[in-house]
Amino acid sequence: MSCLALDPKVIASGFAQDGNSGADAVDGQASSLTSTNNFINFCLTVPNLPITNGQQIESGSCNPAPIGAIPAKANMPSAKFANPANGATIAADKAFTVQMNIKNMETGTFVNAAKNYFAAPQQLNGQGQIIGHSHVVIEELQSQDQTTPTNPANFAFFKGINTAAKNGVLTADVTDGLPAGEYRMCSINSSSNHQPLIVPVAQHGSLDDCVYFTATNGGGNAGGNGGNAGNNGQNAGQNGQNGGQNAGNAGQNGQNAGGQAGQGGQGQGGGRGGGRGGVRLSSSLSI
Repeated sequence: MSCLALDPKVIASGFAQDGNSGADAVDGQASSLTSTNNFINFCLTVPNLPITNGQQIESGSCNPAPIGAIPAKANMPSAKFANPANGATIAADKAFTVQMNIKNMETGTFVNAAKNYFAAPQQLNGQGQIIGHSHVVIEELQSQDQTTPTNPANFAFFKGINTAAKNGVLTADVTDGLPAGEYRMCSINSSSNHQPLIVPVAQHGSLDDCVYFTATNGGGNAGGNGGNAGNNGQNAGQNGQNGGQNAGNAGQNGQNAGGQAGQGGQGQGGGRGGGRGGVRLSSSLSI
């Protein structure tokens, strides 16, 4: 890709229209910028900004690379966190592993972020899926019901997941855990050159996921185990009660059998014996 001339075969003629004519125009919409040469010299229109040139320029820049290959609607990526789950409580300052389910994306491919940032178009694999990777970012909140926007420059944990998903699951180890507090965890699914994912339609579900969870001192698994122990105790008590009831039923059945035997000519003693035996069994197991 060293040619400096624009091949006429790749000129997008639709770029010459500002979108304000035709039946699909919507009241209040803005006019699009227009071009007859695919905006190849767009960055000349913002001379105050340097060319991105594969670098992460914190003061701002202009990137000349095209968007690139866009997948079919059926191949739009989707992700959902499995751990920590939304609303979960974990133990503070204790290591844990983030788990995220992902589909319709070839993960595990990333380029040099210092030299090739936004430096190439988005690419698709042989199945028409975006080639790229993911990131996990965890931000501390003032509270779970916080409504003020967070500061994207501040975060409690950030990890680029450079490995490919295993059985559709990406993982990231938070080795030092998190201090006690409220948190929001989000994915940043990206193409190989770290740009946000581009898909074919404007109306689509989120390509990323966010969950909210709490880190507490002495919380998490300990609390969960305590709750399980309580449930187990309750279940044991219920089982004991059921056992007593079953034994009582057995005794009642014995009494009925004894009575019926006595009436059948085997004597009153047999009936009483059977009945008393049943009562003793019921009384014994009901204690």
